Amino acid sequence: MKKLFVNVLVAVAMVSGINAIPLEAQASAATVVSEAGVLRNGQDHFFDVAVQADPLQRLSVQCVTFHELDSVAVFVDGVQVEAKEDFGFEEFTLTFAEPIPTGKTIRVVMLNSRVQGKVLTGLAVPYRIFANYPSLSNDEFPLGTAVVRSPAKR
Repeated sequence: MKKLFVNVLVAVAMVSGINAIPLEAQASAATVVSEAGVLRNGQDHFFDVAVQADPLQRLSVQCVTFHELDSVAVFVDGVQVEAKEDFGFEEFTLTFAEPIPTGKTIRVVMLNSRVQGKVLTGLAVPYRIFANYPSLSNDEFPLGTAVVRSPAKR
């Protein structure tokens, strides 16, 4: 009975907390990381972002596994688009010339993805994804984590 009571309290707190989230954060929460995986037998990693809220201006990606890649290809609904790329240590930012409209899906492909200098098999690589919406503020809002699992060697 005590466990049930605690679970009910947690559920009420979670529901109440949703209403306490600022409007900006609620709007950004609608855009999600919808899919992640590998291409070309694990050489390329990718993730998809479904833009379901305000138009999206910029994506920031963080990977904390000593990740390296050759380049990035960006597609919106299957059509390759140009994005300004800024690379840092274990992170990169993609800025679009025009905001990506609601209802579109962005696919980011990280070409020749390597962890610690080589393509490792059977490894889960997490990418933390953040978004920027020009209509809200210049802040970045977390969208989620894309976990790419490289295929195990056979």
